[in-house]
Amino acid sequence: MRSLKILSFYPTKTFKLVMEFDNNEYRVLDIRKFLQNDQGLLKDICNNVNLFMSAELDEVAGTIRFSNEVDFDSNVLYEASQDLDDLMQGNRKSPKPQIITRFPENYQSKISKENERLLRFLKGNKLD
Repeated sequence: MRSLKILSFYPTKTFKLVMEFDNNEYRVLDIRKFLQNDQGLLKDICNNVNLFMSAELDEVAGTIRFSNEVDFDSNVLYEASQDLDDLMQGNRKSPKPQIITRFPENYQSKISKENERLLRFLKGNKLD
Protein backbone atom coordinates (compact mmCIF):
# COMPACT_ATOMS: atom_id res chain seq x y z
CA MET A 1 0.00 0.00 0.00
CA ARG A 2 1.32 3.43 -0.87
CA SER A 3 1.73 6.01 1.83
CA LEU A 4 -1.56 7.87 2.21
CA LYS A 5 -1.81 11.47 3.33
CA ILE A 6 -4.57 13.16 5.25
CA LEU A 7 -5.67 16.30 3.42
CA SER A 8 -8.09 17.56 6.07
CA PHE A 9 -9.85 16.34 9.18
CA TYR A 10 -12.50 17.27 11.70
CA PRO A 11 -12.30 16.22 15.38
CA THR A 12 -15.59 15.83 17.27
CA LYS A 13 -16.22 16.27 20.98
CA THR A 14 -17.20 12.58 21.05
CA PHE A 15 -13.56 11.63 20.30
CA LYS A 16 -14.04 10.84 16.62
CA LEU A 17 -11.91 11.97 13.72
CA VAL A 18 -13.49 12.49 10.31
CA MET A 19 -10.57 12.41 7.89
CA GLU A 20 -10.18 13.16 4.19
CA PHE A 21 -7.42 11.12 2.56
CA ASP A 22 -5.60 11.84 -0.69
CA ASN A 23 -7.24 8.81 -2.33
CA ASN A 24 -10.58 10.71 -2.21
CA GLU A 25 -11.92 8.71 0.72
CA TYR A 26 -13.49 10.07 3.86
CA ARG A 27 -13.01 7.88 6.89
CA VAL A 28 -14.10 7.99 10.55
CA LEU A 29 -12.00 6.85 13.50
CA ASP A 30 -13.25 6.47 17.06
CA ILE A 31 -10.06 7.36 18.94
CA ARG A 32 -11.35 5.82 22.18
CA LYS A 33 -11.66 2.39 20.56
CA PHE A 34 -8.39 2.88 18.70
CA LEU A 35 -6.45 3.66 21.89
CA GLN A 36 -8.47 1.62 24.38
CA ASN A 37 -5.52 -0.41 25.68
CA ASP A 38 -2.83 2.29 25.53
CA GLN A 39 -1.25 4.21 28.41
CA GLY A 40 0.58 7.49 29.00
CA LEU A 41 0.44 10.19 26.34
CA LEU A 42 -1.74 8.03 24.11
CA LYS A 43 -4.27 7.43 26.89
CA ASP A 44 -4.38 11.19 27.58
CA ILE A 45 -5.67 11.79 24.05
CA CYS A 46 -8.79 9.70 24.57
CA ASN A 47 -9.46 10.95 28.11
CA ASN A 48 -9.02 14.70 27.63
CA VAL A 49 -11.38 16.37 25.17
CA ASN A 50 -9.32 19.58 25.11
CA LEU A 51 -6.19 17.65 24.20
CA PHE A 52 -8.10 15.69 21.58
CA MET A 53 -9.57 18.87 20.08
CA SER A 54 -6.05 20.38 19.92
CA ALA A 55 -5.26 18.15 16.94
CA GLU A 56 -3.63 19.86 13.96
CA LEU A 57 -2.82 18.73 10.46
CA ASP A 58 0.86 18.17 9.72
CA GLU A 59 0.68 19.07 6.03
CA VAL A 60 4.22 17.88 5.28
CA ALA A 61 3.75 14.40 6.75
CA GLY A 62 0.05 14.28 5.89
CA THR A 63 -1.00 13.16 9.33
CA ILE A 64 -2.58 14.48 12.51
CA ARG A 65 -0.52 15.80 15.44
CA PHE A 66 -1.80 16.53 18.94
CA SER A 67 -0.50 19.27 21.26
CA ASN A 68 1.25 16.65 23.43
CA GLU A 69 3.45 15.90 20.36
CA VAL A 70 1.79 12.55 19.62
CA ASP A 71 1.13 11.79 15.97
CA PHE A 72 0.18 8.67 14.05
CA ASP A 73 1.18 7.23 10.72
CA SER A 74 -1.59 8.13 8.27
CA ASN A 75 -1.72 4.55 6.97
CA VAL A 76 -2.35 3.30 10.52
CA LEU A 77 -5.20 5.81 10.88
CA TYR A 78 -6.58 4.73 7.51
CA GLU A 79 -6.53 1.02 8.38
CA ALA A 80 -8.07 1.58 11.81
CA SER A 81 -10.89 3.79 10.51
CA GLN A 82 -14.14 3.07 8.71
CA ASP A 83 -15.25 4.38 5.34
CA LEU A 84 -17.77 7.18 5.85
CA ASP A 85 -19.92 6.06 2.90
CA ASP A 86 -20.15 2.55 4.35
CA LEU A 87 -21.13 3.95 7.74
CA MET A 88 -23.80 6.15 6.19
CA GLN A 89 -25.31 3.28 4.22
CA GLY A 90 -25.21 0.99 7.24
CA ASN A 91 -27.21 3.48 9.30
CA ARG A 92 -29.94 3.87 6.75
CA LYS A 93 -32.97 1.97 7.82
CA SER A 94 -35.58 1.07 5.33
CA PRO A 95 -38.96 2.31 6.45
CA LYS A 96 -41.22 -0.29 7.95
CA PRO A 97 -44.54 -0.67 6.21
CA GLN A 98 -47.29 0.81 8.28
CA ILE A 99 -50.82 -0.44 8.56
CA ILE A 100 -53.16 2.47 8.17
CA THR A 101 -56.50 2.10 9.81
CA ARG A 102 -59.24 4.15 8.22
CA PHE A 103 -62.42 4.80 10.07
CA PRO A 104 -65.71 4.96 8.20
CA GLU A 105 -66.62 8.48 7.09
CA ASN A 106 -69.44 8.67 9.61
CA TYR A 107 -67.27 7.49 12.53
CA GLN A 108 -67.30 9.66 15.65
CA SER A 109 -65.15 9.10 18.69
CA LYS A 110 -66.64 9.22 22.15
CA ILE A 111 -65.14 12.68 22.66
CA SER A 112 -66.56 13.94 19.35
CA LYS A 113 -70.01 12.69 20.33
CA GLU A 114 -69.76 14.37 23.74
CA ASN A 115 -68.60 17.65 22.15
CA GLU A 116 -71.56 17.63 19.76
CA ARG A 117 -73.93 16.96 22.65
CA LEU A 118 -72.47 19.93 24.60
CA LEU A 119 -72.69 22.20 21.54
CA ARG A 120 -76.39 21.35 21.13
CA PHE A 121 -76.91 22.17 24.83
CA LEU A 122 -75.14 25.51 24.47
CA LYS A 123 -77.36 26.35 21.50
CA GLY A 124 -80.37 25.87 23.74
CA ASN A 125 -81.26 22.26 23.08
CA LYS A 126 -81.79 19.76 25.86
CA LEU A 127 -79.07 17.30 26.82
CA ASP A 128 -79.74 13.74 25.62
